Amino acid sequence: MRALQRRAAVANFWAALLLTLLSAACTPTPSPLPTAAVAIAVATRTPTLPPPVVATATAPPLTATPAPTATALPPTPTPCAAVVCVYAAPHAVLLRPIGPGGSIYPDRTYPYGSTQGGLREPHHGVEFFNPAGTVVLAAAAGRVVFAAADSAPSVIGPQPDFYGNVVVIEHDLPVLDGPVYTVYAHLRRIDVVFDQVVAAGDRLGEVGQTGVAIGPHLHFEVRVGSNTYAATRNPELWLTPLHSRGQDWGALAGIVVGPDGARLRDVAVVVRGEQVSDPVADKYLTTYSGLDNNGDDLLGENFAIGDLPPGTYRVGVNGVRTDIQTVTVAPGAVTVVRFMIEPLPPTATPDPNATPTATATPTAP
Repeated sequence: MRALQRRAAVANFWAALLLTLLSAACTPTPSPLPTAAVAIAVATRTPTLPPPVVATATAPPLTATPAPTATALPPTPTPCAAVVCVYAAPHAVLLRPIGPGGSIYPDRTYPYGSTQGGLREPHHGVEFFNPAGTVVLAAAAGRVVFAAADSAPSVIGPQPDFYGNVVVIEHDLPVLDGPVYTVYAHLRRIDVVFDQVVAAGDRLGEVGQTGVAIGPHLHFEVRVGSNTYAATRNPELWLTPLHSRGQDWGALAGIVVGPDGARLRDVAVVVRGEQVSDPVADKYLTTYSGLDNNGDDLLGENFAIGDLPPGTYRVGVNGVRTDIQTVTVAPGAVTVVRFMIEPLPPTATPDPNATPTATATPTAP
């Protein structure tokens, strides 16, 4: 417990330091909450990919323009040689899996790859917190390959009764060669059966808190290539953009490496709006913590966040020195930013086999 408290204190210290280094956030005029966009029509694959749009740190703020139609990227996109690049969102084709009246926003306290400051296991999905009984919907058309309680050892979770009542759907999406699976966990009830064919938006069941769940919510995963716990990707890069002020919102993905080029895990990141189309609070996240938290097959990120209003942001990454980049998030697109930092030294942990240091016995004055 003391180790966790020390780790939480260190995390809070660095978060405060990042906020001090970043400039004050803008406060634009409040606007109505964005709405979920309909599924994006994905174009047929093309054999070549136009070069990505390269953004620079001095790029002017975006003006409001109609959101472009997302197009599918080929399996091997042109690598971005710059610090910041903007791509048409390659995989943003899934509907929000929550029915009308429910919260369609992924929980920000426990995003994909997070450990909640070392308190929990690395997260393999995102959470949609909603009251028990809220309707759960299919994110895309597909076939049900699992619809039951995960009470027996299986590939669904890392241990029996981890997800409780869970539905898994296999999809054949035009944005990827090979199967994609979506997972809907902790359900109160299941309304589909094995091998049933469903359409996007069909009812699958209801939000609950079965399995290892703290309060009622939907745990939602995206798995690529195989229906296994180790095959997940960040769902925030797969959800259709929200829509506000006549344009789609965008997403941000980052690649954080050390001097040797190795991906760094559990590095603190702060995202702050500078000049954006809608009000946005500071966002706190970390690079992916788990060894089996996977980057997108086309983007290769090790942190990502969706639901960002278009505009300019400052992104701070915590290392021996805080690295800050200014980026532009475009409507319906994903911005990729790269960092190379000197990581902080690991926190020292007590050696349980060390010989205790003798202390003097206090005497009365």
